[in-house]
Amino acid sequence: MNKHYQYIISGQGIAGTVLALTLIKKGKSVLIIDEPTLSQASRISAGLYNPIVFKRLVKSWMADELIPIMDTFYNDCEKLLNEKFYFKKEIVKLFSDETEKEFWLKKTKEEAGKYLSAIIDTNFFTDTITNPFGAAKVMQAGNLDTALFLKIARCYFKNKGMLLEEALDYNVLEQGEKKISYKNYTADKIIFCEGFKAIHNPFFNWLPFKLTKGELITIKFKSDFSIPTKMVINKGVFILPLGNGTYKVGATYEWKDLTELPTENGKNQLIDKLKKIINIPFEVILHEAGVRPTVNDRRPLIGIHPEHTSFGIFNGMGTKGVMISPYFAQQFVDFLEEDLPLHQEVNIARFNK
Repeated sequence: MNKHYQYIISGQGIAGTVLALTLIKKGKSVLIIDEPTLSQASRISAGLYNPIVFKRLVKSWMADELIPIMDTFYNDCEKLLNEKFYFKKEIVKLFSDETEKEFWLKKTKEEAGKYLSAIIDTNFFTDTITNPFGAAKVMQAGNLDTALFLKIARCYFKNKGMLLEEALDYNVLEQGEKKISYKNYTADKIIFCEGFKAIHNPFFNWLPFKLTKGELITIKFKSDFSIPTKMVINKGVFILPLGNGTYKVGATYEWKDLTELPTENGKNQLIDKLKKIINIPFEVILHEAGVRPTVNDRRPLIGIHPEHTSFGIFNGMGTKGVMISPYFAQQFVDFLEEDLPLHQEVNIARFNK
């Protein structure tokens, strides 16, 4: 006899995990189908969240609405999963020149100012970090230890008998009038949270993904120097303390080579940028790559298929998945369960022909 769930979720990256936990909190029965080797973008991600777009020094899209929901969601997850993986940090922006510093000070008096420190620090690690023009801080920033979050959540799903560890086979997925069936399982709906692999999904491959490869390195300084764990350095690249004297450095952006294989070119880009900031020797102890599920209009892809009404998608969170996912997972659940509207900028109906 087939086992029935209200929802099947395909994919256990950030998007799939956040959506599954949101549905579970709502009391819904969920089966997650995931082959962990299929995509690693979520697992290798630094998990940074930042309320500011550095290029223009404006508020990140919907930051005021996203951050409180994100805080509540991950704090609740830490209690549920009995693990610490969500951290508040200050992003320290090193200025490249006087013009950039003056632009920052001007922006502190505008709408984004609530997230920007107006105090310029000219004595920030002067011996080891190149900082001739001073630095200032972004508040209400931080990171999610994505690898730990996904690992602990996976154990939780597995212990609850909610995880099927295999690659989803689209050929055996069948849609009935009011439910779908997959092997020995049935569900009211299946939601695809497959990251960049969605380009191979026969039901949603028409959506306008513009995928972006990113590479990161993990380094160790060859000295006693350390950056405080509550701090992230930013100047062309970010330097995120991981503990135990190690730091994650990233990230690159590549639109042509969309494999998940690290490249010498990507590593050298990161090393060159890091050497412009750090004056002490370091060693690279890990080099990783992943492909981000970014979208042409830089907005998530959420909604129900225009023809297959039991098929949904929750994807396209891009580089800000940690911050965006909790808010829109809640909104998507309200849409699915209570027929409340989806934000127009994320609804896939914007691409329906």
